[in-house]
Amino acid sequence: MSSAASESISERALTPSLENYLKIIYREELTGGAAQASTIADAAGVSRATVTSTLKALRSLGLIEYEAYKPITLTEGGRRIGQDLMHRHIIFREFFQHVLQFDEAQADAIAGEMSGTMPRHVVRRCGRFVLYMQKNKDFWKDWQNEYDSERDSLISALSQTLAEQASLPPEEADMLAQKYR
Repeated sequence: MSSAASESISERALTPSLENYLKIIYREELTGGAAQASTIADAAGVSRATVTSTLKALRSLGLIEYEAYKPITLTEGGRRIGQDLMHRHIIFREFFQHVLQFDEAQADAIAGEMSGTMPRHVVRRCGRFVLYMQKNKDFWKDWQNEYDSERDSLISALSQTLAEQASLPPEEADMLAQKYR
């Protein structure tokens, strides 16, 4: 399957659920050479019957090699998409965990929900930022404490910006800015 064909599948036919399965199978291939339906069911938190129907859908898209009771592997196109999805997931997990300082489980869950929905240029920009952030960890480590100490002046500045740039009435701008308390 060509790269253009796999991008076409990725953009049109893959639901977040199918993307999640591809990520799981991709991880399983990296660690064990192939995936098993039972392992996929455990990782996805679904029944074996659900896994079977989803594997059939992925097979019909040409993304996996699947036969009942046999190890599951990705096709070349499925591997490319799985790798891309895993890359996106890692970038967003790193961002949510190390920049926004969510705990690891929360960061992983949020990344899983949104990594497939972001356009490539946004993923690329976030990836650059994460790499920059990793080099400059000390700059970011106390941002929440700094925000808390400057919150009132930052919210006031945001309110003023909303009033000026978005042409909002001052009371509406204040109300929107207060959401960041």
